[in-house]
Amino acid sequence: MIVNIELENSEDFVFIKQLLEKIKGVKSVSVAEEEEIYEDGTPKWLIEKLADYADRLEEKNMISEEEFFNYVDDEICRLNSQK
Repeated sequence: MIVNIELENSEDFVFIKQLLEKIKGVKSVSVAEEEEIYEDGTPKWLIEKLADYADRLEEKNMISEEEFFNYVDDEICRLNSQK
């Protein structure tokens, strides 16, 4: 069984950890820092990684909007022809 405990007061963690470690069969007690999340549920680290990736992109790595939509149209035709 895995149990998650959310503490508002981090100073209580030491006491809770000691208490949990005294319980027979407890394998580990660890801390996971609260992950920062945007209102839509997207983790902030993901947006940061995407921004880093976008900064590294060069013109030669990109396609135009027209090329993109042509590709999408071709894929739609290909998928429809498989039916």
